Amino acid sequence: MRRRSLVRLASLSAALIVALCAAAWAASAVWKVTHADSNSATHVSSYRWQEDAPWFGGLSGLELSDDGLRFTAITDRAHMVSGEITRDKGVITSLRMTTNGRLRDADGAPVAEKVEDSEGLALAGDDRYFVSFESPHRVLEYHGTQVRALSEPAAFKRFYFNASFESLAYGPAGELLLISEASARDAQVSRVWRWRQATGWQGLGPYPEGDGFLPVGADFGPDGALYVLERKFVTVGFRSRLRRFDLSDQGLSGGDVLLNTPLAQHDNLEGVSIWRTASGTLRATMISDDNFFWVQRTELVEYDLPDRR
Repeated sequence: MRRRSLVRLASLSAALIVALCAAAWAASAVWKVTHADSNSATHVSSYRWQEDAPWFGGLSGLELSDDGLRFTAITDRAHMVSGEITRDKGVITSLRMTTNGRLRDADGAPVAEKVEDSEGLALAGDDRYFVSFESPHRVLEYHGTQVRALSEPAAFKRFYFNASFESLAYGPAGELLLISEASARDAQVSRVWRWRQATGWQGLGPYPEGDGFLPVGADFGPDGALYVLERKFVTVGFRSRLRRFDLSDQGLSGGDVLLNTPLAQHDNLEGVSIWRTASGTLRATMISDDNFFWVQRTELVEYDLPDRR
């Protein structure tokens, strides 16, 4: 009797998933008809990435080399991977991993499972990079074999579990930019933070979100602008937006929407890297977090972006 019930439950679950996917497809079709003109970005390609490794999945942070042929990524379970990208006429045709391994904590030991929620990645050159975590809310600096935890303002403890430091970017002036996914328990706490070696963390005020989209990834482009990837979950799937900001001592300004995707056009895009192609075109490469869930997928999605006029 129990076995029959389990089979029935599995059948119902499969039917529900099919129904949800169909609903997402229908909603996406309607959205495309009514909102297609809101994008200035041009879709280049979407590449599904699959690896037969127990750690693979949950990709949440991404950085590409200046020529778009090498990548570094992190999972939200404290695993880091790097490798090479093969392209045909600029389009991704394959990925090859060259290194992978677990991140270490400030004490030099592998990051413990209970504090492993790594989300943002920012490369700073010279074998130096930063990783932001959501549990607890913190940022680690890696330089060669050295690991250190950046100072933590008391305000960092006011953010909610699993809703904080998804977006991390390293700027041309040697500054680190951190954006919280959601507001803190105290509305007066900044969601945008800047870190400098000489001065530490400085709160730069609110994040100008809208229409239910939340920031989940960020990168400074070769043009010096800050690009923020946003996500919105809508019942049966995800929508994504990409916005362009200016950063100053007063915080973020601008925020032009360059990409605004239909529901379920892509998976759960969380990481973003901005670079220029050999022809000089500005390109955004984004990666999806599959949440280690079999109905989702890991994909690299690329769009060409317009330069500022």
